[in-house]
Amino acid sequence: MLKLRVYQEEGVWCVETLDGSVVGCGKTLKEAFTDFGENFEVAIEEYVSEEIENLHISGFALRCMIMDWLR
Repeated sequence: MLKLRVYQEEGVWCVETLDGSVVGCGKTLKEAFTDFGENFEVAIEEYVSEEIENLHISGFALRCMIMDWLR
């Protein structure tokens, strides 16, 4: 399950993962979620392109699940 933090700061909406690894912001909540989605997609693409040898066994399992999900 993906848990997100959604907040407004100085008139800007932000959506981020709890660990802050992926963030999206915008003038509206819709823009913030759209930006988050684009950034999340890039993060997934980078993760699945990582060399398998560099991944812990749990990371390898996650990579396999992501690859299956993308098919």
